[in-house]
Amino acid sequence: MAPPGGTTLINYNFCTRSVFLFVPTYFLTLLVTSTLLISTPKGSLTRYASLPIIAYLCLRIFNYGAATFPHNVVGLIDWAGSAYNVFLISSTLLQLEGIDSTDPVISKPVNGRPPGYFTRLWRGLSYCVNVRGINTPYQIKNVPAFDSKRPGWVPSRRRFLATSTAWFLVLYLAQDFFYSQEITKEDEVKFLGINRENLFWRHPQDGSITGDEMGYRIAVTGLMWSILIPLSVNLQYTFLSILAVGTGVSEPKNWPPPFGSPKDSYTLRLFWGKFWHQTLRWHFSKPAQFITHQIFQLPKTGLIQRYVNTYGVFLISGIWHAGQSWLMLHSQGPEIQQAGWNRELFFFTVMATGIMIEDGVQWLFRSQKRQIGDIPTGSSINYFGSGVEELIRNSWMSKRSGQSFGRVKAPPD
Repeated sequence: MAPPGGTTLINYNFCTRSVFLFVPTYFLTLLVTSTLLISTPKGSLTRYASLPIIAYLCLRIFNYGAATFPHNVVGLIDWAGSAYNVFLISSTLLQLEGIDSTDPVISKPVNGRPPGYFTRLWRGLSYCVNVRGINTPYQIKNVPAFDSKRPGWVPSRRRFLATSTAWFLVLYLAQDFFYSQEITKEDEVKFLGINRENLFWRHPQDGSITGDEMGYRIAVTGLMWSILIPLSVNLQYTFLSILAVGTGVSEPKNWPPPFGSPKDSYTLRLFWGKFWHQTLRWHFSKPAQFITHQIFQLPKTGLIQRYVNTYGVFLISGIWHAGQSWLMLHSQGPEIQQAGWNRELFFFTVMATGIMIEDGVQWLFRSQKRQIGDIPTGSSINYFGSGVEELIRNSWMSKRSGQSFGRVKAPPD
């Protein structure tokens, strides 16, 4: 670990009392959701009346999570930020999907007999942790296989727990190594200073853009997107899978890898749709669909509803990530907090816009190919998508991951 006072992302001085408050409150919220799933019908008034209770419990989750790792940026945003996900998961299951005791997963017979109360309660809990709806009627698209060379293969429970535990230890040590590196004061001011975020449209009074800054930004962006963010997501996902499978709440078949193949990341749509982790997709896309079809009353098909829904998903994701920035920058003052919030929302809006432009370019290439014959559309589209993606990431996303994280100080002894 870096010595106290340095610029690090993780400091393991956590509040034990908050841990013992966070965990039972988190479980209680899922238990309340599961109880409502099996004991109330779809669309019942009780479900809607329970929303304030679930919201209050999620607020407690947020407060306890924020207090658990007061000097740990990664822990802070993961633990406290999980309250947002829990509320969306609960509202998706209870209101938007309307899952109840008649659901085929919950009502599946046991030895030819209807399942008992606790069996149904346990299955309701499995819905709460099965965030991709795997092996249910609500399974999301493009779920990766355990082994791409053996489609359909699922490890045994013993093998799953053994390999997942070993993988968790490797991920933990890797995160500890990467996030505990210290940066010198000179480099901190040079690369992470206030008003040094913008590389492509910086105000002259904030200083000129140097080659070192460009190199640092590209290196940080590449490191964050290829190693650090996947590392953090895999660490959380693996830990939760060990708990779920180890306690019997879930089965190994419900926990395939969270990420797809990097070969599918050559366009923005494929990057977000097939490669990037899918742990947020179900409870982000379902509220977006509700807005598109129930509030705006758009039809189920058509270009307008398609892109309104896309913007809705990225807006919800933007609010989630903006909340992360708000938490990370709480010590920097309200002005910087607001700037971080605005940047996150803008970034995810740009992503939705990029996908729309990308779809238009692909349509144009396909149209030209039909008109004049053989055009190497595949490679052209691939390079276009990759170029747009990297440009947006380097100019916007690295601000959140590199600049904001790097300013957090470890507390003195």
